[in-house]
Amino acid sequence: MSDIVVPGFASSELIAALAKIFDEYTPEERAKFIKQVNGIFQFDIKNKEGKVETFIIDAKKEGKVTRGKGTKADATLSLKDEDFIALAEGKLNGQKAYMSGKLKVKGQIMLAMKLDNVFKSLKPQAKL
Repeated sequence: MSDIVVPGFASSELIAALAKIFDEYTPEERAKFIKQVNGIFQFDIKNKEGKVETFIIDAKKEGKVTRGKGTKADATLSLKDEDFIALAEGKLNGQKAYMSGKLKVKGQIMLAMKLDNVFKSLKPQAKL
């Protein structure tokens, strides 16, 4: 999972934690999660230095997390590093972030509503 953590991107640590959780899912848990979300998310995250990293959360086919482009996303979300963390921790409302321009979505905007299900899987294990 260390290939997911990127220096200068605090969000990459949360994404790596998510990847670890997905890896530990039983086949039944993975199937339930995929059925619940059924989408591939691409996150284009910009850090304070203006660099952008891309992460893919596949909650449609394989139930895994990767760094870099590759899989065609159903929804592409662009946001700042600190906004991603606030969103994942539940401190930033996704709709408000979208309306205020902090979060940009391309593709299936309704799929972005299911992100809560993805981030909820972080809650029990991550120290947020």
